[in-house]
Amino acid sequence: MNSMKSYYQTTIDTQVNFVGIGLHSGEVVILKLKPTADTRGIVFKRMDAPLKHREILARQYNVSNTTLSTTLTNEFGTSVSTVEHLMAALYGCGIDNAIVEVDGPEIPILDGSAKDFVINIAQAGIRHLDKERSILWVRRKVEVNDGDNTAVLLPSLSQSFSVNLDFPDTVIGQQSYTYDTVSSDFTKQLASARTFGFLEQIAGLKAAGLVKGGLLSNAILVDKHKIINEEPLRYKTEFARHKVLDAMGDLALAGYPIIADYHSYKGGHDLNHKLVSKLMSDQRNWCLMTYSEFEVLVGPKFSAGRSSNLAAECNDQYEPRKQVVSSR
Repeated sequence: MNSMKSYYQTTIDTQVNFVGIGLHSGEVVILKLKPTADTRGIVFKRMDAPLKHREILARQYNVSNTTLSTTLTNEFGTSVSTVEHLMAALYGCGIDNAIVEVDGPEIPILDGSAKDFVINIAQAGIRHLDKERSILWVRRKVEVNDGDNTAVLLPSLSQSFSVNLDFPDTVIGQQSYTYDTVSSDFTKQLASARTFGFLEQIAGLKAAGLVKGGLLSNAILVDKHKIINEEPLRYKTEFARHKVLDAMGDLALAGYPIIADYHSYKGGHDLNHKLVSKLMSDQRNWCLMTYSEFEVLVGPKFSAGRSSNLAAECNDQYEPRKQVVSSR
């Protein structure tokens, strides 16, 4: 590890605000990301809900819908949707705890990736707390299937994400990407990968009340063998990388880093949720321990704490976009 501070939980150092539209609701939303000394993890607050009904803890047991995004709902029926990109940004930047205040039903989509979240989390900085971090070490294989769609966690001494896509007769075709959280660079390799959709499905989705806020500025639109957007792909494997980003955000709902090798074939939010739920349903599947305990077990080559230094790296990679967010 880079320093003893890597062992300790984190929050952002200063508040940052975002304004944007919800991908599915089409509503303009104000989001305030705030520091906290509360070590329960990421806590969403619907500021337009009654005071006692606002809080939604970011955990897999609060997932209520996985149709094209991940929605969290508390015991009072208060919900917030499309949380996965923000959850991935917080995880990738090493933020364990934060308050996410939002005045509407959905997290703003921004440019369809985690890039703007990462830029401004980096600007906010990191504050270390007094409580040591913990991890979930997967002890045995956990797998879920839906037809030929598969998601699996395999025991490992580090964490990686590997996805395989298969969209025949489209510009995407078969595509794969693997991301290792120890040796890879979140800001360079994942954060900018955008969500995507298919032109032939848009009318049906809108009829179902979805993608009301979908624009070419916040999603890649695929029309069979061509891409409609004027902006070129940010990565050759951008589609697969975005699926890794989604998986990272969905798995972060376990509440702890999951030390395992994640693999999916034609996966998505529903399979990711079922995978985490199956993992957590049987304590024989995992062992909860602190970072320092795990390092003693596996040796100093394990560097799970590396993510706590990513915010500094983000500043080197991206220029702040003042029109998107303001800090105070």
